[in-house]
Amino acid sequence: MSTFFSKPYEVKPCGVFTAGHLALLAVTICLLAVGLWLSRKMSEAQVRRTVCISTAVLWALEIAKIAFVLLVTDSRNPNDFVPLYYCSLMLYAGAVSALGRGWLRHVGDVFIATGGLVGGICFLILPNTSLPRYPTLHFISLHSFLLHGLMVYLGLLLLWKLYRPKMCDLKWCAGLVSVMCAISVVFNAVWDHNHPAGPEANLMFMTHDFPGTPVTVLYHLTGSAFPVFMWLIQALVPFLAVYGGYRAFKMIKRSDI
Repeated sequence: MSTFFSKPYEVKPCGVFTAGHLALLAVTICLLAVGLWLSRKMSEAQVRRTVCISTAVLWALEIAKIAFVLLVTDSRNPNDFVPLYYCSLMLYAGAVSALGRGWLRHVGDVFIATGGLVGGICFLILPNTSLPRYPTLHFISLHSFLLHGLMVYLGLLLLWKLYRPKMCDLKWCAGLVSVMCAISVVFNAVWDHNHPAGPEANLMFMTHDFPGTPVTVLYHLTGSAFPVFMWLIQALVPFLAVYGGYRAFKMIKRSDI
C-alpha cells in the first residue's frame, strides 16, 4: 500500500515503453475490447447514461488525484493538480455531454468523439506525465490509464452509436480548446509573475518547454511563436485526424459495395 501511494521518484518509476507500460497498455486494450463488445446493443439513452456515469467516475478520481498531490506529495506546483490540460477537457466535455442540452451537449459530443479520442490514444502510447515519475502499480499510473482508456472508449462509443464527424463541427472542438488555451495562458502568466522563483506554470503546455516529450521539439523549433503553434495543434489537429479517418473509412466502405 505504501508503494501504491508513494511520492514521485520515491520508488523506481515504471518508465515509458517498458514491460510495465506495455502491460498497462495491454490490459487497457483488452478492457476496451470487452467494453465495446458489451456496448454493442446500447440504445441512445443507454449511451447517454454511460457518458454520465463515466464522467462522474472521472471527476471522483480527479478529486482523489488532487487530494493525493496536495496531501501526500506536498506539491504546490499548479502543473501537478490544476485540471487544465488537453485530456482534462474530457472532464468538462463529459459533463456538458451528459447534462447539457442542444448546442452545449453537441460541443461535448464533438470533443469526446474527436479530441478526446485522439488525446486518449496519444497518452496511452506516450504516458509522459505519469509513468516516468511513478511505478506501474501506483494510484497515479492506474488513474491515468483509466482516464485515458475511458476517453478512448467513450470516443469510439459515440462515433459508433451517436455522432458522425462533420467539417462544420470543427468550430465547436476548436472553440472549446481555444477557451481553455486562453485561460491557461493567462493563468501561467499570472502565476509566473507572482512566483518568479518558480515553479513555472505550464498548463495546456502553452508557455514553457516540457523536456523529454514531443513538446520540446516544437518548443525549440518555433521559438517565441511556440504558444501559437501549440494552440493551433491542439485546437485543430485532433479533430481533423478523426474527420479525415472517418471520411477515408466511408470511402473504403463504399468502394467495397
